[in-house]
Amino acid sequence: MRKVVGGAIAMTILLAGCGSKTDANEKNFGAAIVQYLDKKGELCLNITKWPVDVNEMDLLLQKSMPTGTAGRMVALEAVGLAKGVDTELEGAGFDGKPNGVKFKVKRYTLTDAAKPFERQKDVEHIGLNGRIKEVQTDLCWGKMALDKVVKWEGPMKFGDYQEASVKYQYKIEGLADWAKKPEFLTAFPHVAQIAEDAGKKEQQQSVKLTSVSWEANGLDN
Repeated sequence: MRKVVGGAIAMTILLAGCGSKTDANEKNFGAAIVQYLDKKGELCLNITKWPVDVNEMDLLLQKSMPTGTAGRMVALEAVGLAKGVDTELEGAGFDGKPNGVKFKVKRYTLTDAAKPFERQKDVEHIGLNGRIKEVQTDLCWGKMALDKVVKWEGPMKFGDYQEASVKYQYKIEGLADWAKKPEFLTAFPHVAQIAEDAGKKEQQQSVKLTSVSWEANGLDN
């Protein structure tokens, strides 16, 4: 009988040590952040409409505005991800119909070297002709991953609802070689800043308690 009681006590202690996924602790909050970054942590350029046409005015401003459209396209061409070709387009009026005016642009398209970094997303928006569906293509240069949970506030309780604010530091996984090149970083300085802040700058994410575990807000957006 004494052995049975002792075994039961040991099992209780063991289970208590394992904890629950609904506990407010570093492990569970970290798991929620990992889940969030797995879905939302990809780092992209946010240039989603290709080809990109650069007009003559943009080209003239390239040197004084290296982060402008022309500067960015020149940088992407320099690292082999885009190719620019001079072409001529016909203008259109407010009604969308050709107006007979022609103008020169440099049209940039993505190269085969960009394919491993392309991410496509179906987008729907409302235009003059109703709902329009289109596929947007972006270039992604790395992914945020959890480095460590720094601290948290809460959880705050509102009836049955519980929410906490988690502060964490990130690291970057899969950083593309072209995203390290000076000619690219001149046109995309925010990429350099994000890379520099890895392991240093704190990020903040709210998490909510579900019946199963802690879960980051915004996963469905």
